[in-house]
Amino acid sequence: MGLNWAEHTVEIAAPIETCFAAITDYETFPAWQSAVVDTEVLDWDKKGRGKRVRLFVDAKVRKVDYTLDYSYDEPERIEWDFVEGNGINDADGHYLFEDLGDRTRATYKFGLEVGIPLPGPVARRAHRSTLKASVEDLKREAERRAGGERPTVEHEMSAPAGFAVKRDSGDSIRGAAGDVVSSVVNLGMVIGSRTVGRPARRVIELGSGAAGSVTNRAARLLGRGSGD
Repeated sequence: MGLNWAEHTVEIAAPIETCFAAITDYETFPAWQSAVVDTEVLDWDKKGRGKRVRLFVDAKVRKVDYTLDYSYDEPERIEWDFVEGNGINDADGHYLFEDLGDRTRATYKFGLEVGIPLPGPVARRAHRSTLKASVEDLKREAERRAGGERPTVEHEMSAPAGFAVKRDSGDSIRGAAGDVVSSVVNLGMVIGSRTVGRPARRVIELGSGAAGSVTNRAARLLGRGSGD
């Protein structure tokens, strides 16, 4: 079948470093990348960046997951090699960032070969739509970060049909109070799992952002549990 290529370019009102940091912050993707259901960083490079990453994606025509090995020319270029996938036979491409001063031109080029027979026009439309949405999601997130907000880390633990997102045993606890306890336990697990090999600055950002998310979620859950 071969790779089905798509490309999209957008200008982002954020510095190039902010754009690069956002698009390599794989663990937060489910919070702001609309097509990404879940991610798992399997290996890190010496600079604390994701080296091998598994992504679970709602590709419109079906739910797929695939694993990529990333390489970096920071902050201008990101490339990847396809490792394996379910519903995906091959993937290739790159992200390019051009420094425009206080703005950045971002270009995402991605070739994808799905593992199921699909009419060519259907596959091309779905791929172009998903890719464009991904770049626009990056634009919103990078501009939000450039405005001084913390990286987005909170997302609902739910998935489209066809995916089962891993849950902690605390999810079996019923009631608002139980959910709050589960959130705090999960926070410790998330911070622990995400800080191995990470620079101290990124560890601090992750911890403070996640703590804020749990606090907000706790307030909502307690309000719900009391009948508000």
